[in-house]
Amino acid sequence: MAGNIVSSRIPFAYRSGKTILHRVPAGLKLLFVIAVSAAAFASVYGLAAAILLIFIFSLAAKIPPRELLKGCRPVLFLSLLIVLVKTVEPGSQGISILGVYIPAVSTAGFISALNTILCILSTFAAAALLFAVTTMRELRLSIAAVELAVKRLFRRRNSVGFFSLGLCLMLGFIPRFFELWETANLACEARSCKHGPRRLLILIPLVTEQMMETAADTALALEARGLSGV
Repeated sequence: MAGNIVSSRIPFAYRSGKTILHRVPAGLKLLFVIAVSAAAFASVYGLAAAILLIFIFSLAAKIPPRELLKGCRPVLFLSLLIVLVKTVEPGSQGISILGVYIPAVSTAGFISALNTILCILSTFAAAALLFAVTTMRELRLSIAAVELAVKRLFRRRNSVGFFSLGLCLMLGFIPRFFELWETANLACEARSCKHGPRRLLILIPLVTEQMMETAADTALALEARGLSGV
């Protein structure tokens, strides 16, 4: 029961299903994420198209669009900094109200900051959608098929897809991090630990240590299989 509660709260977690999006080859879904991210940062029209496609595909995968933004608080914090940097103009002539100096603001900078924030959030949501409908095994097999085909084209005899394996290992640590963070956060809530900087001082070292242990275990498993070159 507790495991189900944790999984439902974990950002970037895989959600089993039989939708058409689950059946699409993993490599195509990865290309979709790359294309959507590039389009979002290319122009306003590309951003609008990216948001629309993410919304449509999330409904096709039976995932509420808002759930794709789980775990985006650090992104929102970064977005706030972007707004401040692009909007506030400390070098310009501002106004003084009751002895308090208020710097001038740039409307164009504010609009540009909002556009950047939407681009970042759309990329975040597209990546979350990829992880929600694709397992790391599916992704690795799909990329490995292309990698091995290229090796055969250049007459390479190595039958191990080191690139696909390394890429999937790297991507696999993203949902693993969120899983460890949510588990540790639930443990803090069960012990009535208050929110704020104090909780972060507890969670960050704990999750960092667990991630290092996971990386070490993964390295040992690869070495035992003769894949230490990864």
